[in-house]
Amino acid sequence: MKKNQGSGGIDGVSMAMFGKNVSLNLRELQRLLQQGRYKPDPVRRHFIEKENGKLRPLGIPTIRDRVCQQAVRQIIEPIFEQDFYYYSFGFRAGYSAHQAIHTIRRAKRGGYEYVVDLDIMSFFDEIPHELLMEKVQERITDGKVLTLIRGFLTAGFMEDDQFHETEIGSAQGGNLSPLLANVYLNHFDWGMKEKGFAVVRYADDAVILCRTKEQAEEAYAAAKTILEDELQLRMHPEKTKVVHFDDGFRFLGFDFWKDYLIVPDTKVKKYKDKIRQATRRQQGNNLEEMLKKLNESARGFGNYFGIGNVRKKFQRLDEWTRMKVRAFMRKKKSTVSNALIPNKVLEMAGMVFLTSLLTTRS
Repeated sequence: MKKNQGSGGIDGVSMAMFGKNVSLNLRELQRLLQQGRYKPDPVRRHFIEKENGKLRPLGIPTIRDRVCQQAVRQIIEPIFEQDFYYYSFGFRAGYSAHQAIHTIRRAKRGGYEYVVDLDIMSFFDEIPHELLMEKVQERITDGKVLTLIRGFLTAGFMEDDQFHETEIGSAQGGNLSPLLANVYLNHFDWGMKEKGFAVVRYADDAVILCRTKEQAEEAYAAAKTILEDELQLRMHPEKTKVVHFDDGFRFLGFDFWKDYLIVPDTKVKKYKDKIRQATRRQQGNNLEEMLKKLNESARGFGNYFGIGNVRKKFQRLDEWTRMKVRAFMRKKKSTVSNALIPNKVLEMAGMVFLTSLLTTRS
């Protein structure tokens, strides 16, 4: 919990505040659990902007509730792991988005030319509690644990000082929510497998890989039956579509097009915005502090997108970033010369170049 940090919930208690009296706080939490008097607080509603400009609601639990959720997760996750579909890559130890991407690329080379690009509408907000608890009870029979999980689902949320009940959904932002999402959609994974379709899923993002257009259309119909009739979810009628690799589709931040893996312009723009923010010359940061912030963004962007076909794009971004750093250095009088600051000087100063993070396949 301390490693993951994160902000506090509706009680205003931060991780640092909780940690100052950690032994006392944990003993009190343990006492309430043992006496059956523990009750989760409502989560704090917080919104983050998505790429399309819309807002995604998050539910931020109190630190106490996050500790309890994490404890529950660590106990029950290994039990569910035994049943999870092997091409479900989201929020699982030893699994990653890169593995999902490599799986899709291997399937393309193996003759899978079509995909059903799946979009589940408002998935986390619309998971039916009763159906979810039925899935949980297939593996968990301890009444106290089941009561805890139901309590987290029905704790409600606070927004603008108003309390709202939660009759459906599992709030994104809690420690338990990703596991519960995998528990619920595991039925979809194996249901599609039984019908002969190959699904690659990362949380609520999924593609169904097919060899022909006819097979893809059958997969579309099968997915709609499982998701809507059996799981009471909604498949987006416009965003869910059958596409050929030559037409392209977006998954896990990449644009898949033919045999290429491309970084979308929106991701590049977001990265450049971070670099502009880090190199703002009006800030009080010195060169070392600026490069620390810049390098965090470079490593995050480079390590994730470096598996794509990005060498030329990374070279152009490095050139642009070096220009911003040179301007920062001149403004801060890190150098007094008007001559071009060599790349070697920037490298010796500790600047991370995107091209240095590339894999040999890029």
